Amino acid sequence: MMIKDLEKYFLPEQIYYLNHVNYKIIDFASNENELHCIDNISAEVKDAEGVRLIFTRSLKFSPEGIFELSVSFGAILKFNPELKSEVHWHDINLAEEFRMNGAFALQNLLNRASLLIAEITGSYGQSPIILPPGIAVEK
Repeated sequence: MMIKDLEKYFLPEQIYYLNHVNYKIIDFASNENELHCIDNISAEVKDAEGVRLIFTRSLKFSPEGIFELSVSFGAILKFNPELKSEVHWHDINLAEEFRMNGAFALQNLLNRASLLIAEITGSYGQSPIILPPGIAVEK
């Protein structure tokens, strides 16, 4: 079941926060390092009042080298009390719902992750890695 207009089930007020950052300089690199961007979305019903949405973007090199970086931002979304009972929230894959139809909340998390990754990678004295604020598709 896909919810077409997911945004209507939530109040417009949203709380955004930095959830986690992990940056580890590895410092050995070869000419053959390939950067991989891995995105993860998790969502869970929180106290029947709303949903906790977390977006995590991880950057790793293959073979391992240069650095590893993981940035995670979260959002708390409150249910619209008039509509929340229309959906059985515990019976659906919330992460997939937000991936497909949750740009109203997810885009803010993507923007923040992209900005923070650019700031962190630029702090090492190199050009910052600027990734578009969209979900990475695994190949």
